[in-house]
Amino acid sequence: MARRPVTPRRTSSRRRHDDDNVVVEQSEQGRWVGGIHFSGFSLMMMALLVLGVVVLAPNLKALVEQRQQIADLRQQVAQQKDDVEDMRRERERWDDPTFVQTQARERFFYVSPGEISFIVINDLDETFLPDTTDPISDELTTTNVDWASSMLTSIMTAAFTPVEEKDTSKTPTPTPTETSTEKK
Repeated sequence: MARRPVTPRRTSSRRRHDDDNVVVEQSEQGRWVGGIHFSGFSLMMMALLVLGVVVLAPNLKALVEQRQQIADLRQQVAQQKDDVEDMRRERERWDDPTFVQTQARERFFYVSPGEISFIVINDLDETFLPDTTDPISDELTTTNVDWASSMLTSIMTAAFTPVEEKDTSKTPTPTPTETSTEKK
């Protein structure tokens, strides 16, 4: 068999239409779309791909949510372990008799037998105190205040005012200090 001479293919991006002799340029996108051929196999594979996404998406979502919950719970466990360690240290501090004695002195003003306790009242600097140089009157004065309604208003205000809870976990606990027993 004889071979036919190979004619070079036209690689030009221009095509002529016989009807109206208009030159149309074929773009890269047009060539790509024109090269796609749908066969039964490719349609079946695309359908399987879509079905796989539909079936697996909820399970993947549940997996991600469960991983997030596990991470949150691990963080809570770590925080609780830290809290338990802080409470253990606090309990050990209260087992020390010196610390208990210091707390009793500072909080409740307890003293040991034979000691004398002095509590300084109004130990502010004179500059912070109000000016009391006004003359004192010798006459008695009366006020026109209904004490019963004032007392009732005070009681009602105290009864129905919401109580703000204070966060005592952030309150620093005092540490005992060593006192020197030097004699002069």
